[in-house]
Amino acid sequence: MSTPSALSLSVAFMLVCACGDASTSTTDTTSQTSMTTADTGATTSATTDSPGTSSGELPTSGDATTGISSTGVSPTDGTSTDGATTDLPGTTTGTASSTSTTGDDGPFTVYLDPAGDDANGGLSPDDAVLTLARAQEIIVAAAPDRDVEVRIAQGTYFGQNVTWTYYHPDHRISFMPIDYADGDGIDDIADRPVFDGEGEGVLLTLDVSPGEETHLEFYYLKIQHYLHYGVYFRGDRLDPEGGWNGGNRIFGVYFTEIGSLHVAGEEGYGAIDLVNSRNNDIRNNHFVAVENHAQKAGLMHGVYLAHHSRGNQIRGNQFTEISGDPIRVRDDSNANIIEENSFAETGSVAFYSDWYCDPDVNPNCTKPGGECPSWQNEFRDNELHCGYGGEQLPPFSYIQGGADYVPPGCPDHFADGWKRLSTSGNTTACP
Repeated sequence: MSTPSALSLSVAFMLVCACGDASTSTTDTTSQTSMTTADTGATTSATTDSPGTSSGELPTSGDATTGISSTGVSPTDGTSTDGATTDLPGTTTGTASSTSTTGDDGPFTVYLDPAGDDANGGLSPDDAVLTLARAQEIIVAAAPDRDVEVRIAQGTYFGQNVTWTYYHPDHRISFMPIDYADGDGIDDIADRPVFDGEGEGVLLTLDVSPGEETHLEFYYLKIQHYLHYGVYFRGDRLDPEGGWNGGNRIFGVYFTEIGSLHVAGEEGYGAIDLVNSRNNDIRNNHFVAVENHAQKAGLMHGVYLAHHSRGNQIRGNQFTEISGDPIRVRDDSNANIIEENSFAETGSVAFYSDWYCDPDVNPNCTKPGGECPSWQNEFRDNELHCGYGGEQLPPFSYIQGGADYVPPGCPDHFADGWKRLSTSGNTTACP
């Protein structure tokens, strides 16, 4: 079990991008070269306006698009973009982590309430605390050798931001509504508790890089009015094999009004941002109005998979009004599966874009040793509607470098028979 570092409520870390420095993120769309292809395998555009680019082979495999769909794949909780619920309870069974154990005494539980007080002990609903930061202090002091549940009463929590450093490699830490039970759908709880950032940078940053699973889980929360991120899983980008975190889950969460279009500041980067974070399950969530102002619109993403973030699953989510590309992969972020999602009014270049900061193209690249392309990702069975500006976008794009360019110092996995990306079954309907 890890020994957590002291809590930090500072927002200084929120001034850096997903790669760890602001200058790189704020220029990740400059000098771009895109090679975009429709899911049928036809090239829709190829440009060579930066060094070392080429059109290359088309990174598609499997079935081509077979039809046009006029409806999106809604997350199974049945929540529309305005928060209405439409489906029957019980459609979201199996949401509990299959690897979690509760131990003989059941989970260690801390309670949050909008009327709570951080002077309280937090171990009963009548003695609830107010903040996630105080909840972590209680958990750190107890150091339970069992699952942990942070039970959150319905209502609105304003201005919260926490750097989360506690984890247990053998047990899960779950953040959930007070009335939630494993397997519940949205109709089985009173409502989502709301975390309103009031312009803070991020709600929660998991800031550990132990090289083992951390098992944080989030269920049926609403996260709004944050500038940079909603949730940020931050491993060590300079230690690909030993500095990761992972095995986390985000399920049924509603991310909305995140980015500089909604709160004061220069730019946001992603509703969910991963740096060297792997094997996470991001499922059944809503991403609605995740937007930067026009000058930085392309920097904001729904899910940003950066710096060796591997083996993540992004399934059954709804992306609506995302000013940048809703899915962005970056720098050796491999074997991720993006499947059965719905994308509408999202994207500036494509619905899925693959980018790495190439110092031969972009002088602002600061990672020692440079960045590398991503490999073996899958983009399948998604519903693709119009782009953010109402235009028809290609399913995917390579930005800087092109489809077949491997920078010096990066492994050439083409020689191993790898593909950069495989696609199948994506359907397009715009308008």
